[in-house]
Amino acid sequence: MPRMARRLRPWHVVGLAAANYVPRSMGRVDWAMHAEEAGNPGGPPLLLIHGFLSSNVQWDLNRDQLGRTFRLIMVELMGHGRSDTPDDRDAYGPAHVLTELERIREHFDIDRWWTCGQSLGGAIATRYCLTHPERALGLIFTNTRAAFGIGRPGVTTEGVPPLTEIESTREIRVHPIYATRLPGHLKERLIAAADTTPLHVTRHATSHRDSWRSVEQMPNLEVPVMLVNGRWESAFQASLDEARAAITNIEIVDLEGGHAINIEQADAFNHAVLTFVERHESGE
Repeated sequence: MPRMARRLRPWHVVGLAAANYVPRSMGRVDWAMHAEEAGNPGGPPLLLIHGFLSSNVQWDLNRDQLGRTFRLIMVELMGHGRSDTPDDRDAYGPAHVLTELERIREHFDIDRWWTCGQSLGGAIATRYCLTHPERALGLIFTNTRAAFGIGRPGVTTEGVPPLTEIESTREIRVHPIYATRLPGHLKERLIAAADTTPLHVTRHATSHRDSWRSVEQMPNLEVPVMLVNGRWESAFQASLDEARAAITNIEIVDLEGGHAINIEQADAFNHAVLTFVERHESGE
């Protein structure tokens, strides 16, 4: 029977559940990312990180199948889902986000874990493995333009209004309301998550988008790496050659789908993750 989800809360909350709480960040800041645990409590730990304007709903079609094997730790990015939403740019940058991931790892008493990220979450997972190689067992990511540089040739922001001028997150082109291949029930929940993301969060998060570029550091990755590529996202395909050139041990799995490939091809994505980890866990 999978373990019930466990939530992280501010350290200053007291009561019978205090043992399940984790301290927030050190220093003057007091911002926490929400995390929940699910799946096989005795399995290898797998960190799941969603993308911009999403939430842990991103993994709804993956958590049951992956959870039979893995101890899942699903985090929600700063300002998203049930995480804190401070109106402070520093809360959304690499320094704070990576610090929070380390706090979450320590809270769940995990020595090393597999890391998996979708979209912006893929860029964050990549940076985490570069920053904390001693804590990473391996890296799995999907199409992530942030890791390779948003402003590279072939990728345009034409037609996207400055985020300082928008009045609704629905004016942002990556809002899930514009997605065409998501199952209806799941799309509704993703839309709700994006709709409730405060506008100041979108401004602060996107102001750091260049900060997550890691392609120049990717040759330093010391762990097994797999990219699950949604072939239909044409803007990302130029990054495949960059990935192959930068990461000598990378495995690329091409699937018929787009940006949200873990949803669009959930069974194939789950199979790729399970096969990849099983092979490396067995030492093959």
